[in-house]
Amino acid sequence: PEILPEDRDPPPDDELTCAICRALLREPVVCRCRHVFCKGCIMMWLHTNRTCPLCRVPVQAASLVPAHPLIQNMVKCCSPGCSARVAVSIYTTHLGVCEFKEVPCPHDLCEHRCPRRTLEDHVKTCPHRMLTCELGCGAAMSASQLENHSCVLKLRLQETTASLEKWKQEASERSQLVKCLENSLAEMKLERDGWKLKAEKASRTLKSVRNTLRSVAWGTDAWMFPVKMARSKVERICLDLRDTAVDMDGWKLKAEYASRTLKNARHFLEMAALDIDNWKSTAEIAIRKLESVCRDLGNTAVGNPYKYL
Repeated sequence: PEILPEDRDPPPDDELTCAICRALLREPVVCRCRHVFCKGCIMMWLHTNRTCPLCRVPVQAASLVPAHPLIQNMVKCCSPGCSARVAVSIYTTHLGVCEFKEVPCPHDLCEHRCPRRTLEDHVKTCPHRMLTCELGCGAAMSASQLENHSCVLKLRLQETTASLEKWKQEASERSQLVKCLENSLAEMKLERDGWKLKAEKASRTLKSVRNTLRSVAWGTDAWMFPVKMARSKVERICLDLRDTAVDMDGWKLKAEYASRTLKNARHFLEMAALDIDNWKSTAEIAIRKLESVCRDLGNTAVGNPYKYL
């Protein structure tokens, strides 16, 4: 609670009040100019100014120092009828236990306020205090409601409420069953539409096949004559192939005779190659003999053995 200067006993001097908020000093600090202010007030002042509020001397927040205790401040209680005078440090604690302090009724719906010393008597007789019915239903209600309370109506209300909850549960279950049936019906409708589309497509396909068969039947007679002409041409080609086969047999005999002739010629060539190899070896032997003779004669043309041939 806010403690005003007039609540002090005895009243404080002007030097003990803050020149900014005009209230008693709280956490007093001293400037270089020896003026004293509340710490919160002077810090807020220095946010927008850089001088002392009284003498306009330059002041910085770092230069502020705490002030020494100046007085043991005493405060009189603000509760009507209470004559207690307490120190500032325990003023809030005193208000929490003061018998003359007005406090509200603890019941939610009650707006009555009374001194703390009479609160207990009021709580015992408060019309909004909660009571329990002792006639059998065990319902909890305020004292004013208990005066007009009927247990029979209460029990009937409880039975009706239970029946209502039961019917609500059954209705919820049936509603879920109806939703399931509706979903199944929707799926069956979709399946029916799908089969309907397939049947229509199959019907169109069948009509197309029928039309195609009719066209084929009509075109069969028109194709009979070309088929007969093609058959006669095939027969003529078969005769030509037979004649060609006879000619091929003659040419086959000629090819076999030529193959045998080539084999004989190849054999003669192989024999001639053997004779050439023999003559070549004989010539090499003769050359070696000539080289030996040349070395014996001391001829200088040793490297050219064909010079004396």
